[in-house]
Amino acid sequence: MGMSEWKRDARERILNYQYYSDQEDIWKLLDLYDRYLEEEHTKDELAEAAYLRGDIAFHMGRYADTVKALSASLGIEKSPQFLYLEADAYNLLGMLFSFVGYEDVALENYLLAVESAKKGHNLEEQVSALLNAGLLYQGLTDYRKAMTYYRRAYEAASNADGTPDMHLMLFAMIQEAQLLFKMQRFDEAQKKRREIDAYYQAVARGEELLPKDILDVWMEARLGHENQVQRLVEQIRRQLLQDGSYLEQIDFYVDFCAFLMESGRRVDARQYLDVLTEKLGATEFLHLRMRMEELEVQYQKKYSGREGYLAACAHYVELQQEYERALRSFQQQNLGHIETLQELESRRQEFEFRSKCDLATGLLNKNMFRFEVEHYLIERRRGVTDVMVIVDIDNFKLVNDSFGHLVGDEVIARLAELIRGQFAQDICGRFGGDEFVIFIREIGELEQVELRVETLREEFSRQSFGRNGTIHNTVSIGVSYNHDIHASYSSMFSCANEALIKAKEYGKNRVAFFEIKRGLLKYV
Repeated sequence: MGMSEWKRDARERILNYQYYSDQEDIWKLLDLYDRYLEEEHTKDELAEAAYLRGDIAFHMGRYADTVKALSASLGIEKSPQFLYLEADAYNLLGMLFSFVGYEDVALENYLLAVESAKKGHNLEEQVSALLNAGLLYQGLTDYRKAMTYYRRAYEAASNADGTPDMHLMLFAMIQEAQLLFKMQRFDEAQKKRREIDAYYQAVARGEELLPKDILDVWMEARLGHENQVQRLVEQIRRQLLQDGSYLEQIDFYVDFCAFLMESGRRVDARQYLDVLTEKLGATEFLHLRMRMEELEVQYQKKYSGREGYLAACAHYVELQQEYERALRSFQQQNLGHIETLQELESRRQEFEFRSKCDLATGLLNKNMFRFEVEHYLIERRRGVTDVMVIVDIDNFKLVNDSFGHLVGDEVIARLAELIRGQFAQDICGRFGGDEFVIFIREIGELEQVELRVETLREEFSRQSFGRNGTIHNTVSIGVSYNHDIHASYSSMFSCANEALIKAKEYGKNRVAFFEIKRGLLKYV
């Protein structure tokens, strides 16, 4: 065989190992492939070879080998056809750093994976990175941020170049439902589960999906369907034993093990603990091994005597000391990259801002505004009154057409500035174009709200625009409020919009109020 045939044969054997994990000495094979590439290669081949080495090292739990190989792959320029390697590499590095307890760096790599996936039109890795970021925040019990990432993943999958990817949407829905269950919002979780079942029948029928199986166990256990629970528990156990890529789903397995223990399933919990402890014991990921030791301590405390409990505690302390030494070593290795890490943090903050804000004004975009308001309404105290305000610039299209978009941009920016100044403690957003929305929580007297929105209307009408300051404009404002009634986001927005329409009909440059409970309109 010639060099090209030798290379192709070695590559195929590596790929077979990657997907089937046969008994071939993979490290010798990787070294052989590298030697072939020294003789004849393209940049794409070098990048792929480094990625494959890093991917195999990751699944074997070899920390240093994974970082070295994936970093090498990322440092090689690639053709458009091989850009997918960058998103894959960043995703693996994100998981790796989360496994060693370096959550900030993990998140940065997930966000870099999102950016790379967008650049390479790699929707699957984009959604995967967003879901991984959500899991990271979920593990830190920051449920609001976790939900934000799950919903971003769903939106990305549902807006995939005009053709929604229902399979990826399904995964996002499952993780959102799991989070709702953890937050004890059981009715919402059950409703989401019914939607998931419909999607599953349509796009994944018969496919084993670990996150869905775990969600089903949780829900069936809550409903008291013991036979169904036991069937699923056994199915997940078989899946764990056969899963060669278990590290990519380790958060689900560990969560499930904790559930078995908390729900009193002693025998099942012991089996899962033993399997996971054995698997993770062969890795260098001490943070994951510590999580298993924490579960072991809880298990011994719940089901064993004092002697077993104290022995588990002693082993945990010993592992924690080993972990702290490893973490110090890791940090020392990265002291030279502090400036880079600070730059990455700055980029992360920029990504967060760009993801949730309207870039022209700095106010929340439509999706984030709705998320913030809906989250508040779920936990809203009874007996309080909230207000939804929609502000619309009068004749804005005429301003753009007559004076140009630069003046239009000035008008938008000035109104946003007034809103930020007068409603700094409230939830403020821009829905695009000339429509702004404000949500005011737990007001005192309605007259105070009337005064605030009327002040906004008057102040804007006194503004001047254009080079000579000769252009003036006005706004119409619609307001709804939920006094003595629990109204949904959609209801409050619709009623405020109806009030806005009436304000426009009655001559513009005015405020209209809609009392949701009685369906009454009044004007200022």
